[in-house]
Amino acid sequence: MPNRWKAYINGNVLTMDPAGTTATAFMTWAGRFVRVGNDDEIKAFINDTMDVVDLGGRTVLPGFIEPHNHFSAYAMNLMRVDCSVGANRSIAELKDRIRSRAVAAAPGEWIQGYGYDDSLIEDKRHLTREDLDEAAPDNPVQILHISVHFSYVNSRALEIAGIGAGTPSPANGQIHKDALGRPTGLLIEPGAMEMVMGHVPLFSTDQVKTAMLQAAGDLHRVGITGIHDGGIGYFKHGRQVVEAYGALERAGRLPFRVYMTLIETLFGDLFAKGIRTGFGSDMLRVGSVKSWQDGSIQGYTGALGQPYHSRPDFCGDLLIDQQVLDQMVAKYHSAGCQVALHANGDRAIESVLQAFENAYRLCPQNDRRHMIIHCQAASDDQIRRMKAIGVIPNYFVNHIYYWGDRHRSIFLGPERAARMDPLKTTLDQGLDFVLHSDMPVTPPDPIFSIHTAVNRITRQGEVLGADQRIPVYEALKTYTRNAAKCSFEEDRKGSIETGKLADFIVLSENPMAVAPENLKSITVEETVLAGKSVYRHDA
Repeated sequence: MPNRWKAYINGNVLTMDPAGTTATAFMTWAGRFVRVGNDDEIKAFINDTMDVVDLGGRTVLPGFIEPHNHFSAYAMNLMRVDCSVGANRSIAELKDRIRSRAVAAAPGEWIQGYGYDDSLIEDKRHLTREDLDEAAPDNPVQILHISVHFSYVNSRALEIAGIGAGTPSPANGQIHKDALGRPTGLLIEPGAMEMVMGHVPLFSTDQVKTAMLQAAGDLHRVGITGIHDGGIGYFKHGRQVVEAYGALERAGRLPFRVYMTLIETLFGDLFAKGIRTGFGSDMLRVGSVKSWQDGSIQGYTGALGQPYHSRPDFCGDLLIDQQVLDQMVAKYHSAGCQVALHANGDRAIESVLQAFENAYRLCPQNDRRHMIIHCQAASDDQIRRMKAIGVIPNYFVNHIYYWGDRHRSIFLGPERAARMDPLKTTLDQGLDFVLHSDMPVTPPDPIFSIHTAVNRITRQGEVLGADQRIPVYEALKTYTRNAAKCSFEEDRKGSIETGKLADFIVLSENPMAVAPENLKSITVEETVLAGKSVYRHDA
């Protein structure tokens, strides 16, 4: 029971407090840490009514906080066809998987899939409507790309959406067409993707809630006790997701602490009712206003200052007019709200920084903690300017492993790829930053992201940007103390200190003692939320 006194002794407790304190023991009660110190200090308070846990020398850390992901989308993917390279080596295998779902579906029922990656599948190409027509001739099909900046649809879906050869591409999107002007089935960026998505039936609140509970164990197994669900409302389901989180919290079943990052239109509805960043409880809070200023570099939709390595005549495009972006950021900034803007390319980062700087000129409050999400190609000057106004770079460091080889050879070239996710430069500037998995784009696993930040090893085993590697302790901060700062909650979580929420994890090894290249082999043996064990490796 979380309200029972409990003592943990004989451990190696990395408290992650500002002083970098190491302890050996602590006590919890009513979901909080009530004492932290050495064994003798804690044993002096132990009596027969308490539960005592001997940690056996194992290492304890604060629970990991995942500061940018799409957990609700990850959960809903349980109801979609797995189109990832982990499940399908080739398009032929993928078509078999879709065909199996179509056989079980009623004629006309939508087939939804997720996770396709044209850059990693054996065929090395996008899906076409012909591929999907062959797999599911009697059903409309929509498959989301791993980046969620593309989707693939078949002829039935195009027909339902009224998309044909004469249909122009919308604002903020592109309908890809072949040499004869016919749609190929590839839809690029939200403007085009939503033309079909508006016709796809939505999951119910109860379905979303059930899927969340099913998916929660995946996060507990890797030590996650808090998340920022980034971009709630992107591609519909905003109402259902918010309702599902609220229902789970009221029932006492919310599986981790949630900071809801809401797309601007959805946040705007709450804003009109007087709700601002931080509204809520220790379990569920309204977080940032979310929007996008570019797409994905590996999809050629990231906005770069210099052309793509493999396309010397192309730099990518910004998604929002600068004046519109400036006005949106200033509106929420002046009202005390946090803004989180997606920007991968350096030109998109520049645009976002200009909007933040403009907002501070108009309203110079100095603690909004706006975030740049992914922030992949930030320059030294841009990092310096982030530091000046307190912007937090929220780095998607898993780019290094999953796409680093292709960034080096195809998208950015050797020099820019080595500079990607400039963690050491950011650290040297004295700017706090965080890391994230962007799940379901990459699997939720903070230890793997920490390993990547420390080693910068690509999928092919190469070191990409050795000078941007950071020490282990600094990497641990990104998922604990720094991540708590992102949600203005460093006074209640992110470190093991008296009075703070008792969220912690027990590890198989001490990350400060293992060889850096072996960090990814460390496993989570137990995850504790509010003093209650929610995962045990041996259970």
